[in-house]
Amino acid sequence: VCLSGLTSPSIKLLVDDPIVVNPGEAITLVCVTTGGEPAPSLTWVRSAGILPEKTVLNGGTLTIPAITSEDAGTYSCIANNNVGNPAKKSTNIIVRALKKGRFWITPDPYHKDDNIQIGREVKISCQVEAIPSEELMFSWFKNGRPLRSSERMVITQTDPDVSPGTTNLDIIDLKFTDFGTYTCVASLKGGGISDISIDVNISSSTGKEGFFDSSFTSVSQNHLESILYLLSILSFI
Repeated sequence: VCLSGLTSPSIKLLVDDPIVVNPGEAITLVCVTTGGEPAPSLTWVRSAGILPEKTVLNGGTLTIPAITSEDAGTYSCIANNNVGNPAKKSTNIIVRALKKGRFWITPDPYHKDDNIQIGREVKISCQVEAIPSEELMFSWFKNGRPLRSSERMVITQTDPDVSPGTTNLDIIDLKFTDFGTYTCVASLKGGGISDISIDVNISSSTGKEGFFDSSFTSVSQNHLESILYLLSILSFI
Protein backbone atom coordinates (compact mmCIF):
# COMPACT_ATOMS: atom_id res chain seq x y z
CA VAL A 1 0.00 0.00 0.00
CA CYS A 2 1.33 3.43 -0.92
CA LEU A 3 -0.41 6.64 0.13
CA SER A 4 1.43 9.87 -0.68
CA GLY A 5 4.81 8.32 0.04
CA LEU A 6 3.52 6.18 2.90
CA THR A 7 4.04 2.43 2.58
CA SER A 8 2.80 -0.51 4.61
CA PRO A 9 5.36 -2.45 6.67
CA SER A 10 7.29 -5.57 5.71
CA ILE A 11 9.58 -7.69 7.89
CA LYS A 12 11.58 -10.90 7.98
CA LEU A 13 12.74 -13.23 10.71
CA LEU A 14 16.40 -14.17 10.93
CA VAL A 15 15.62 -17.55 12.50
CA ASP A 16 14.72 -21.06 11.41
CA ASP A 17 11.22 -22.48 11.57
CA PRO A 18 10.78 -24.55 13.58
CA ILE A 19 13.49 -24.01 16.18
CA VAL A 20 14.32 -27.21 18.08
CA VAL A 21 16.25 -26.61 21.30
CA ASN A 22 17.23 -28.32 24.52
CA PRO A 23 15.85 -27.13 27.86
CA GLY A 24 18.13 -24.65 29.58
CA GLU A 25 19.39 -23.08 26.36
CA ALA A 26 19.16 -19.34 25.69
CA ILE A 27 17.11 -18.58 22.57
CA THR A 28 17.24 -15.36 20.55
CA LEU A 29 14.67 -14.47 17.89
CA VAL A 30 15.57 -11.62 15.56
CA CYS A 31 12.98 -9.69 13.55
CA VAL A 32 14.06 -6.91 11.17
CA THR A 33 12.16 -4.33 9.13
CA THR A 34 12.53 -4.61 5.37
CA GLY A 35 10.15 -1.81 4.38
CA GLY A 36 7.53 0.65 5.52
CA GLU A 37 7.15 4.42 5.72
CA PRO A 38 6.99 5.69 8.35
CA ALA A 39 9.26 3.15 10.02
CA PRO A 40 7.06 0.51 11.66
CA SER A 41 7.18 -0.45 15.33
CA LEU A 42 7.95 -4.08 16.11
CA THR A 43 6.26 -6.16 18.80
CA TRP A 44 6.41 -9.84 19.75
CA VAL A 45 3.41 -11.97 20.73
CA ARG A 46 2.95 -15.60 21.68
CA SER A 47 0.07 -17.77 20.46
CA ALA A 48 -0.32 -19.43 23.86
CA GLY A 49 -0.79 -16.10 25.64
CA ILE A 50 1.61 -13.67 27.23
CA LEU A 51 5.35 -13.88 26.70
CA PRO A 52 7.34 -15.67 29.43
CA GLU A 53 8.18 -13.32 32.32
CA LYS A 54 11.91 -13.83 31.79
CA THR A 55 11.71 -12.65 28.16
CA VAL A 56 14.13 -9.84 27.25
CA LEU A 57 13.02 -7.50 24.45
CA ASN A 58 15.36 -5.17 22.60
CA GLY A 59 13.67 -3.66 19.56
CA GLY A 60 12.94 -6.54 17.22
CA THR A 61 15.10 -8.97 19.20
CA LEU A 62 13.50 -11.36 21.68
CA THR A 63 15.65 -13.44 24.04
CA ILE A 64 14.48 -16.24 26.33
CA PRO A 65 17.23 -17.25 28.78
CA ALA A 66 17.17 -20.85 30.05
CA ILE A 67 14.16 -21.96 28.04
CA THR A 68 11.80 -24.58 29.49
CA SER A 69 9.11 -26.84 28.03
CA GLU A 70 6.51 -24.35 29.24
CA ASP A 71 8.06 -21.72 26.96
CA ALA A 72 7.47 -23.76 23.80
CA GLY A 73 5.00 -22.53 21.22
CA THR A 74 4.52 -20.14 18.31
CA TYR A 75 6.11 -16.70 18.57
CA SER A 76 5.16 -13.93 16.12
CA CYS A 77 6.77 -10.62 15.25
CA ILE A 78 4.28 -7.93 14.23
CA ALA A 79 5.20 -4.69 12.45
CA ASN A 80 2.74 -1.80 12.38
CA ASN A 81 2.95 1.77 11.11
CA ASN A 82 -0.78 2.40 10.72
CA VAL A 83 -0.47 2.16 6.94
CA GLY A 84 -2.26 -0.79 5.42
CA ASN A 85 -2.25 -4.06 7.30
CA PRO A 86 0.38 -4.94 9.90
CA ALA A 87 3.04 -7.41 8.79
CA LYS A 88 3.40 -10.65 10.72
CA LYS A 89 6.01 -13.42 10.70
CA SER A 90 6.00 -16.46 13.01
CA THR A 91 8.24 -19.28 14.14
CA ASN A 92 7.57 -22.31 16.31
CA ILE A 93 9.85 -23.16 19.23
CA ILE A 94 10.04 -26.86 20.11
CA VAL A 95 11.77 -27.83 23.37
CA ARG A 96 13.11 -31.38 23.44
CA ALA A 97 11.65 -33.66 26.11
CA LEU A 98 11.33 -37.31 27.07
CA LYS A 99 8.73 -38.20 29.67
CA LYS A 100 6.03 -40.59 30.80
CA GLY A 101 7.98 -43.79 30.32
CA ARG A 102 5.86 -46.92 30.86
CA PHE A 103 5.69 -50.56 29.82
CA TRP A 104 3.24 -53.40 29.62
CA ILE A 105 3.48 -57.12 28.93
CA THR A 106 1.17 -59.25 26.78
CA PRO A 107 -0.45 -61.57 27.80
CA ASP A 108 -1.39 -59.42 30.79
CA PRO A 109 -0.03 -61.16 33.91
CA TYR A 110 -2.48 -59.28 36.13
CA HIS A 111 -5.48 -61.15 34.71
CA LYS A 112 -5.73 -64.54 36.41
CA ASP A 113 -7.11 -66.23 33.30
CA ASP A 114 -4.33 -64.86 31.08
CA ASN A 115 -1.17 -66.32 32.60
CA ILE A 116 2.09 -66.42 30.69
CA GLN A 117 3.24 -69.94 29.87
CA ILE A 118 6.58 -71.38 28.83
CA GLY A 119 6.39 -72.02 25.09
CA ARG A 120 4.06 -69.09 24.46
CA GLU A 121 4.79 -65.79 22.80
CA VAL A 122 5.42 -62.87 25.16
CA LYS A 123 5.40 -59.25 24.07
CA ILE A 124 7.10 -56.54 26.14
CA SER A 125 6.04 -53.04 25.09
CA CYS A 126 7.79 -49.81 26.01
CA GLN A 127 6.25 -46.38 25.45
CA VAL A 128 7.45 -42.82 26.05
CA GLU A 129 6.28 -39.35 25.15
CA ALA A 130 8.92 -37.65 23.01
CA ILE A 131 9.22 -34.09 21.73
CA PRO A 132 9.87 -33.90 18.84
CA SER A 133 8.54 -37.38 18.11
CA GLU A 134 10.56 -37.77 14.90
CA GLU A 135 13.83 -37.69 16.90
CA LEU A 136 12.84 -40.66 19.09
CA MET A 137 15.10 -43.72 19.05
CA PHE A 138 14.77 -47.01 20.97
CA SER A 139 17.36 -49.60 21.96
CA TRP A 140 16.82 -52.97 23.64
CA PHE A 141 19.24 -54.79 25.95
CA LYS A 142 19.26 -58.13 27.74
CA ASN A 143 21.39 -58.24 30.88
CA GLY A 144 23.14 -55.09 29.67
CA ARG A 145 23.99 -56.43 26.23
CA PRO A 146 22.45 -54.96 23.06
CA LEU A 147 19.67 -56.98 21.45
CA ARG A 148 18.99 -57.24 17.73
CA SER A 149 15.99 -58.76 16.01
CA SER A 150 16.22 -62.50 15.47
CA GLU A 151 13.84 -65.31 14.59
CA ARG A 152 12.85 -65.74 18.22
CA MET A 153 13.21 -62.16 19.48
CA VAL A 154 11.58 -59.65 17.18
CA ILE A 155 12.03 -55.92 17.82
CA THR A 156 9.48 -53.51 16.36
CA GLN A 157 10.35 -49.82 16.55
CA THR A 158 6.90 -48.55 15.59
CA ASP A 159 3.61 -50.39 15.79
CA PRO A 160 0.62 -49.04 13.80
CA ASP A 161 -1.75 -50.77 16.21
CA VAL A 162 -0.58 -48.84 19.26
CA SER A 163 0.09 -45.24 20.22
CA PRO A 164 3.11 -43.39 18.78
CA GLY A 165 6.37 -43.62 20.70
CA THR A 166 6.08 -47.36 21.29
CA THR A 167 8.54 -50.19 20.72
CA ASN A 168 7.85 -53.90 21.14
CA LEU A 169 10.04 -56.88 21.94
CA ASP A 170 8.33 -60.15 20.95
CA ILE A 171 9.81 -63.26 22.54
CA ILE A 172 8.67 -66.25 20.51
CA ASP A 173 8.39 -69.62 22.31
CA LEU A 174 9.37 -68.45 25.80
CA LYS A 175 12.14 -70.55 27.36
CA PHE A 176 13.92 -70.64 30.73
CA THR A 177 17.00 -69.24 28.97
CA ASP A 178 14.97 -66.09 28.31
CA PHE A 179 15.05 -65.23 32.01
CA GLY A 180 17.00 -62.02 32.62
CA THR A 181 16.71 -58.26 32.71
CA TYR A 182 15.38 -56.62 29.55
CA THR A 183 15.96 -52.90 29.19
CA CYS A 184 14.29 -50.51 26.81
CA VAL A 185 16.20 -47.24 26.37
CA ALA A 186 14.55 -44.23 24.73
CA SER A 187 16.68 -41.34 23.49
CA LEU A 188 16.50 -38.36 21.16
CA LYS A 189 18.71 -38.06 18.07
CA GLY A 190 19.39 -34.40 18.84
CA GLY A 191 20.92 -35.29 22.21
CA GLY A 192 21.00 -33.02 25.22
CA ILE A 193 18.26 -34.96 27.00
CA SER A 194 18.88 -37.78 29.47
CA ASP A 195 17.64 -41.15 28.26
CA ILE A 196 14.65 -42.89 29.78
CA SER A 197 15.40 -46.47 30.80
CA ILE A 198 12.70 -49.06 31.51
CA ASP A 199 13.69 -52.43 33.00
CA VAL A 200 11.68 -55.67 32.89
CA ASN A 201 13.23 -58.39 35.03
CA ILE A 202 12.08 -61.95 34.30
CA SER A 203 13.74 -64.52 36.57
CA SER A 204 13.12 -67.96 38.01
CA SER A 205 11.44 -67.75 41.38
CA THR A 206 13.39 -69.31 44.26
CA GLY A 207 11.54 -71.84 46.36
CA LYS A 208 8.59 -72.04 43.98
CA GLU A 209 9.23 -74.85 41.54
CA GLY A 210 7.07 -74.53 38.46
CA PHE A 211 6.70 -70.77 38.72
CA PHE A 212 8.63 -67.72 37.66
CA ASP A 213 8.26 -64.14 38.70
CA SER A 214 8.45 -60.97 36.69
CA SER A 215 9.43 -57.74 38.40
CA PHE A 216 9.31 -54.41 36.67
CA THR A 217 11.24 -51.25 37.40
CA SER A 218 10.87 -48.00 35.50
CA VAL A 219 13.54 -45.35 35.99
CA SER A 220 13.58 -41.89 34.44
CA GLN A 221 17.21 -40.83 34.40
CA ASN A 222 16.22 -37.19 33.99
CA HIS A 223 15.33 -36.71 37.64
CA LEU A 224 15.32 -40.22 39.13
CA GLU A 225 12.11 -39.10 40.78
CA SER A 226 9.79 -41.83 39.55
CA ILE A 227 10.54 -45.46 40.37
CA LEU A 228 7.80 -48.00 39.72
CA TYR A 229 8.23 -51.48 41.15
CA LEU A 230 5.64 -54.18 40.49
CA LEU A 231 5.99 -57.86 41.42
CA SER A 232 3.75 -60.68 40.18
CA ILE A 233 3.96 -64.46 40.26
CA LEU A 234 3.17 -65.95 36.85
CA SER A 235 2.27 -69.61 36.40
CA PHE A 236 2.93 -71.85 33.42
CA ILE A 237 2.18 -75.36 32.41
